[in-house]
Amino acid sequence: MTNVKIQMSKILRKIFLLFLVFELCNLTLLSQNKLDVIVLDAGHGGKDPGTIGDNTGVQEKNIGLPVTMKLGKLIEEKFPDIKIIYIRTTDEFIDLKERTKIANLSKAKLFISVHANHKKAEETEKNGFEIYLLNRERFPEAVQITMKENSLLKFESLGADTTDNFIFSSLAQNGYQKYNEFLASNIEISMLNFTELASRGAIQAGFWVTLGASMPAVLVETGYLSDLKDERYLTSEKGQNDVAIALFNAFQSYKMLCEMQ
Repeated sequence: MTNVKIQMSKILRKIFLLFLVFELCNLTLLSQNKLDVIVLDAGHGGKDPGTIGDNTGVQEKNIGLPVTMKLGKLIEEKFPDIKIIYIRTTDEFIDLKERTKIANLSKAKLFISVHANHKKAEETEKNGFEIYLLNRERFPEAVQITMKENSLLKFESLGADTTDNFIFSSLAQNGYQKYNEFLASNIEISMLNFTELASRGAIQAGFWVTLGASMPAVLVETGYLSDLKDERYLTSEKGQNDVAIALFNAFQSYKMLCEMQ
């Protein structure tokens, strides 16, 4: 009888924890409605040039930064109440883990990372933009990162065993996934409408910035620096302006939907 009582106690505790988890997750997601803090991340920088253009020799870090700054300026002009946190505004090196740490500590509601791509030596020719979001299969890894860095996860003190913590973090990450997917879809449509770049679609992957950020997060590969047309376009003022405008319009649509919920 004692064992039965113990089992019942554990079951009731799990039910209570799950109920509390869903309530906390709902509050977490509802808090996304007001996009008052966002993080814009220009990939690479400083001693880390990123990939190198085959034809002009342009460094990826010098594509990501101007596009990111142009995007930020458009957001600042249209939405002056939004606090924008730039991971870098100059040619400086910032560790990957530090980037997501900055975002998490600032309690940002959105994380957008801007990059450029390059095909591998053994690959056939590639061109166009790609949008990366967290791979569902890597949720367990994201959970471990999030539990360490996300201030919302103080809930873990209510349960000593890692199962309870895993349940909470997994639900939170799953909740953010719909935001990631909606933003990625908006970016794809907007990039097709406002740029000369082809789409290679939205891809689930395990980039650190999507794993470590405890808020909706996407990484945009703006084009292939191994492709002559993409490289020339992305190094031009027009190309960089077009990409910034496309990302801004995607952000604007995303913001509108989030704040209508």
